[in-house]
Amino acid sequence: MEHCEERRPHHDIRQSFPVRGRVRGWFYRLEELPTGLWQVRGRDRFGQTVNVVGSTPEEVLKMAEDEAMMLSDGLTPAG
Repeated sequence: MEHCEERRPHHDIRQSFPVRGRVRGWFYRLEELPTGLWQVRGRDRFGQTVNVVGSTPEEVLKMAEDEAMMLSDGLTPAG
């Protein structure tokens, strides 16, 4: 996880992370990897990031949103 104190404008984030999830202020990018797995990268306006790899797009997006929720609430993800 990388963390940055500066706010980034939403339009800049949306260019690289076009999917808006259920966690307010977070944006995601979903990609299918050559291995057949799916990867979601997420970023918030403060520069916090999440990165999840899994077998289905729905699974990885939910896992990324769960991690984003924990970061937004000030908790550290288990792992």
